[in-house]
Amino acid sequence: MKVNVLEQVHNQLSDLLDKTLEEAAHSIPWHLRVDPAKKQSREKGQLLKKKVFVPQQSLYDTLMEVEHFRTIRHIFVATLCIFVLKQIIGDSIDEGRLVWDFDLIISSFRQLPTALFAWLCMFLYTLFVPYQALQIWSGRLKMTRFPNLLTVTLVVLVLLCHTAMLGFFPLYILLSCDLGIASRFIVISEQIRFLMKSHSFLRESMPPLLLARDQVGKISPPELSTYLYFLFCPTLIYRKSYPRDPYIRWSYVIQKLVEFLASIYFLNFLMKYSFIPMFKNMHKQPFTIKILLLSIFDSVVSGITLGIMIHYFLLHCWQNMFAEILRFADRSFYKDWWNSRSFSGFFRIWNIIIHDWLYYYIYQDILRLFGGRARGGAMLIVFLLSAVVHEYLLTLAFSMFFPVMFVLFAMIGGQYSLGKWTEPLLRGFKQGRVA
Repeated sequence: MKVNVLEQVHNQLSDLLDKTLEEAAHSIPWHLRVDPAKKQSREKGQLLKKKVFVPQQSLYDTLMEVEHFRTIRHIFVATLCIFVLKQIIGDSIDEGRLVWDFDLIISSFRQLPTALFAWLCMFLYTLFVPYQALQIWSGRLKMTRFPNLLTVTLVVLVLLCHTAMLGFFPLYILLSCDLGIASRFIVISEQIRFLMKSHSFLRESMPPLLLARDQVGKISPPELSTYLYFLFCPTLIYRKSYPRDPYIRWSYVIQKLVEFLASIYFLNFLMKYSFIPMFKNMHKQPFTIKILLLSIFDSVVSGITLGIMIHYFLLHCWQNMFAEILRFADRSFYKDWWNSRSFSGFFRIWNIIIHDWLYYYIYQDILRLFGGRARGGAMLIVFLLSAVVHEYLLTLAFSMFFPVMFVLFAMIGGQYSLGKWTEPLLRGFKQGRVA
């Protein structure tokens, strides 16, 4: 325990120091900044860092322990309840009966059994095929005379299987079946999640097996139970073990489930009484700058509320509910994204689960490939990959192509990445000019 605590404290203090130095570097003259050689050596040392899981609460739960934040939450919930009651009472008076209005929810989850069947097929494939491929590879690694040929062959076969089951199969389900929007989101989100989970499992399991290849004794791959637990726990970074809570708080699970269902019910009202009336007849009106600006500003409050609610019921309620059932102790699924002062800062902390996968398996691996250089290029690839995946998700879910997310990630994030990419060149140009 002493070694683990010291390692965790060292990693956290190292991250804090790196962030402080990076912020301070922009406020001092260039000739007083850190030597580029020392900075490069420090960045190479950061490539050896790995994700450390520590027991901690979600930020919302921590904030709710403060009385003032609970007051703000109660005001927000009361406002939402008044909005929902207003619509229910108005519709009930017009119809002459009590109207709960689940039509939009039922339509969104149209053909849910088909979506669940697709999920089951993808889950069984992800559970058995990558694990069996790793078992075959590790069992024959010492026996074969051509280990590289065996590795390449299995990698190609796994990629072909992934393309069929986690690529074309969910697309076939989406295009051949008339699924609702929510059912589409389930299929596409699980497709992306299983791809990321299987990559993390193979990426974390193969290097230790390669190191143990030349040692005496049998190579032991991970157990199936650890991989099965990983497929359900709320993280995309595979480990053989995670910090666990001593028991399950079933009252907490029920509370998060109720909040999750209530959030979906509120989103139903928000879409029906705010967004749909606002944009339903827009195509019938002549396009003018005035109409465009009024539509944008009229949808700002509803859009912010929609974003907050989606973040709350997906990254807080859903993830904490599964974390509590699985006794997963590290609940750092997000940080204080509302205090972000830049897009890059917001991108890093609003969804820690996705950010960790991109950071350790895309950003760091690209830096390893180029020996710690091309930091801006690695960031650009991360932003472009996020842009493509987000646009892929929204396009297939809504059955239309409207590349707002692609522009947001690719242009704003790409501009930040290119700035980091060209910063060493500009610094070298300034140093040469002054010399």
